[in-house]
Amino acid sequence: MKIGIQTWGSDGDIRPFLALAGGLRSKGHEVSLVVTSVDNKDYSSYGREMDFSVSHIGKLTLEDRAFRQFQDKIEGTENSLKQIEIILSYYFNPVISEMFAAAERLCKENDVIIGHFIHYPAQTAAEKAGKPYASVMLNHAGIYSKHMRIYGVPELGKWMNPYWWKLYNFAMDRLIGAEVNKLRIKIGLPLVKKIAETVLISKNLNLVAETSAIGIKQLDWPDYHHVCGVFTIPNVAEQWTMPDDLQRFLKTGPPPVYITMGSMLSLDTSPGLITETLVQGALLAGCRTIVQSQWDELPDFPDHPRIYKIRKVPHQYIFPYCSAVVHHGGAGTTHSAMLHGCPSIVIEHIADQTFFAGELQRLGVAPKVLHRRTLTAPKLAKAIRTVLDDPGMKIRAEGLREIMLKEHGVETAVALIEKRFSSCSIY
Repeated sequence: MKIGIQTWGSDGDIRPFLALAGGLRSKGHEVSLVVTSVDNKDYSSYGREMDFSVSHIGKLTLEDRAFRQFQDKIEGTENSLKQIEIILSYYFNPVISEMFAAAERLCKENDVIIGHFIHYPAQTAAEKAGKPYASVMLNHAGIYSKHMRIYGVPELGKWMNPYWWKLYNFAMDRLIGAEVNKLRIKIGLPLVKKIAETVLISKNLNLVAETSAIGIKQLDWPDYHHVCGVFTIPNVAEQWTMPDDLQRFLKTGPPPVYITMGSMLSLDTSPGLITETLVQGALLAGCRTIVQSQWDELPDFPDHPRIYKIRKVPHQYIFPYCSAVVHHGGAGTTHSAMLHGCPSIVIEHIADQTFFAGELQRLGVAPKVLHRRTLTAPKLAKAIRTVLDDPGMKIRAEGLREIMLKEHGVETAVALIEKRFSSCSIY
């Protein structure tokens, strides 16, 4: 088959689609991936290594003042839907036309279209072209079940869950319904309601790139929902050699804590201040630590024998040597920490990060979530010590690793795609 894939977002939103594209290509399918990166990151090397086409659409630029306005708005609300609205207004809506034009090209050139669940331009183009479409979700929190409440609302009993979901659908319609229907009117498609159920999630096939330890399949889910396991990129596609000084650091003491804020650091207006807080928290905790930051921009930051400074590195090469991971709670880093048997300390910034923090706490591999806007070095130190002083967390994390090693997310997803769309005759 010729398969077109389209995604948008930060590194954590894009990496699963790189992995899926590579898996489909390894089975002989011709794959084209279109990426809109909020970080303006270039993913061409992954396409070269795994032999599929990668196109970058919609370069995002924000003036300094606008960027600070964005950050102020995000920090000014704890409402996850409001945060999503702000993110879309700055990073999605300005490039809808470019993303839709790219989606139309994908539809002309491919038999099947696969899209990030929030990427309604891809779904809309596929519907207009009559092409089969599959959605990919990075967690199951947006899938209706009467047995499951919307994350973040009070637990008032199962009888209340359907009402929470009605409110969720109403909120999602308010959030993106106008933009969705504006695009549909423009190309001659009928208006839709319940956007979350009719547009964002494909009733052909909806793949959930999440471990089954978190994404527990509900009895009332329709059969087009599939929790596949995490989509991981093979090492061959992002090779990395550990520096000699890091090898020496790892050999000269107990396993360190790894600290990373991932893509959230690039969205932080004060990377020096947050880095100072993270380093001081690690020093107060008394642990050896690897701190990932934008060190090129912090040339005067003092060294410390218990702190190893690192820039971005593929997690799979370093997490196996770590005792715990401090991170922002993104889907990618959450799963990577679990996959390598590391307990977590989550410092949530926005949206779904609180969801993953809650799930890690439920699984017994993380303490109570910390929040970026109220983070202090003593709070971080206390959370790190909570994890390091509880051997049960490491044992439970190793158990989750064993579960995840039995899951083969990309292979499962590829098999489902092939089974569902081999004839390419059903939209």
